[in-house]
Amino acid sequence: MLGLALILIVRPPATLLCLIGTPLTPLQRGLIGWFGIRGIGSLYYLAYALNHGLVGTNVHEVADLTVSAIATSIVIHGLTSQPLMAWYESRGQKIAG
Repeated sequence: MLGLALILIVRPPATLLCLIGTPLTPLQRGLIGWFGIRGIGSLYYLAYALNHGLVGTNVHEVADLTVSAIATSIVIHGLTSQPLMAWYESRGQKIAG
């Protein structure tokens, strides 16, 4: 449930707020909010917590939640990346790069 909440509720609006004032279109901001940075950020924060005093049974709970969130993200974004990018391109948008 936490992984879904992070992917569906927390990350998209947080990303949209962070991208205010950028030259991106609202559609591009939405896609960035949906796809995010995947699991690397979660692994970074897990490593940070482990190196800054997280001990005991909390370690296993936090690590399990982190891995679950990453796995959920991989599955959901893996299933949606192709259709969303095809939809984006069909709207005449260009992918930066």
